[in-house]
Amino acid sequence: MTPMNVFRFSPAALLSMTGLALITLSGCTKFAPYDGETFDCECGNLTWSGRDLGMRMAEVESLNETTYRYHVIADLRNLEEQENREEPRDIVLTLTTELNGGTTSLSLAAGDATLDLQEVDSPGTGIDWSMDGAELSITATPETHVITLTSLSATRGGNTVNASGEFIFDLVD
Repeated sequence: MTPMNVFRFSPAALLSMTGLALITLSGCTKFAPYDGETFDCECGNLTWSGRDLGMRMAEVESLNETTYRYHVIADLRNLEEQENREEPRDIVLTLTTELNGGTTSLSLAAGDATLDLQEVDSPGTGIDWSMDGAELSITATPETHVITLTSLSATRGGNTVNASGEFIFDLVD
């Protein structure tokens, strides 16, 4: 009869393997679940086709003493897309105009190059919207410019959207 080989762990080997298992399991990074927060610059509001959009940015650029370029970006994704962390899809409004004193009112006709609308999908694909007309006013003080967009109509691929909103541009850094 041949003796049976029995494999036994030495106490040192058992302790080493237990320690390695504990380090491996406790070293996993744990993240809190996504709570649905989205970025909002708190720089105004935009209602696009009856939906309130989250504002990403409102910046103004002085081109000369009386001419300004305004950039507005709002998040076009719906709540479900935001919660699912889908790729960004934004509407970008760019308005270039001359101001006439403290308040300037504009009535823009279809195709007016003063206002440019573009939908920007991640990773940066831009799709132009045709501006069908807009009514807006700009109130300018040394500290802020405020655009009140009374109405805007835009079309892309047979889809017409109406929009309105107010955008606040802080000039004080």
